[in-house]
Amino acid sequence: MAYLLATIGTRVQWYVVDISRHGGLSAFSKGDFELVDVLDLESVPGFGDKDTAKRVAMAIGLTTWRYVKMDGPKHVLTLI
Repeated sequence: MAYLLATIGTRVQWYVVDISRHGGLSAFSKGDFELVDVLDLESVPGFGDKDTAKRVAMAIGLTTWRYVKMDGPKHVLTLI
């Protein structure tokens, strides 16, 4: 299972964050994401736990978001 980050509106959009960079949380910066309308599990990353998802969301400057728990994302990040 992984957590995806999504918008909170009734028409959900998905946050695409590049998790391939190295450097932990410091690799992320405000505004460093893309919003997509279609959930493509090849491109929308998952996060291994809610804490990681929250830390990344805050690092990219989100003030509100929705967690969606799902199997199947190709790329999953867990911060220790």
